[in-house]
Amino acid sequence: MEELNLTAHFPTSTTIGSRLVPHVNPTRNALATIIGLFLLVTGFTAQEATALVEHLEVALWPEFDQPAMLVIYRFELAPDTTLPAQVALPIPAAVGQPHAVAWLGADGALYDAAFILEPAGDWSVVRIELSDTRTGQLEYYSTMDFAGIIRSFLFEWPSGFELGGLSYKVQEPVAASDLIVNPAPDREVLGDFGLNYLTADMGPQAADSAPVISVTYEKAASSLSVEALQPLGETPVDAQSGAPNLLPWLILAAAIAILGGGAYHFASRREPASQPAPKQRRRRGTEVKLEASIVYCNQCGAAAGISDIYCRQCGTQLRKR
Repeated sequence: MEELNLTAHFPTSTTIGSRLVPHVNPTRNALATIIGLFLLVTGFTAQEATALVEHLEVALWPEFDQPAMLVIYRFELAPDTTLPAQVALPIPAAVGQPHAVAWLGADGALYDAAFILEPAGDWSVVRIELSDTRTGQLEYYSTMDFAGIIRSFLFEWPSGFELGGLSYKVQEPVAASDLIVNPAPDREVLGDFGLNYLTADMGPQAADSAPVISVTYEKAASSLSVEALQPLGETPVDAQSGAPNLLPWLILAAAIAILGGGAYHFASRREPASQPAPKQRRRRGTEVKLEASIVYCNQCGAAAGISDIYCRQCGTQLRKR
């Protein structure tokens, strides 16, 4: 049993960033065809009764990873359907082999399902055997009409295939405008890859009904939606200025500043700042010059210095007290 690694119910995929996108796997489809032929020989035949599809969601992804319409059937049988059960789903004969056929396991993973492809004029019938589950998925690519910038596609469900309920989910292509879907959608939702989706519930479909879904939009660029998807993990970009979002870095800088300030405050409380050396009190006596007694000559009366021995006026030897 080969498990399919999927994101949003995709087949075998190529990684873009952290996202997974579908691509054709001819080897896997060839293997499923061989198994289908074996089942055809051993009893899995077109004559077996087919179970009623309680609900079918038709997902339409225009210009997602190919310049075409990716059509996805997500089908579910009634809870009381006895297993194993056979499901018959129509696809246009022009698309050839389906891109992927899978059943949904109880673990939420999708697994390759064996199928038989029966030509039926302009249509082919894909017969799928469900043994352990009542939910599955089928995918194929179909051509679109390109007329200048106008893109259009018409999905048809042929008569002869009763449905307990039918709904659609149309993915809005990147760089597209004026997307119109008929019947008119019930609501618009933001879904896988951050893209917009138009959805509607079309109710039960009798075996003689042939519902159609038309999709029209304008798109000048030839780019695919998958090319515009930003891989996860890249730096977010400001939508107005195109500059990197600096808010996370500013928050980090503020946190570092707060932590640094707290550390400084804690350290300053544990280690008091050094005190300036105390000022020396000056002694008053050291600042006052002591006046020596004045010496006078006993002969002429002239004043002399304290260290003089003779009078500078008359030369008489001085008498000191």
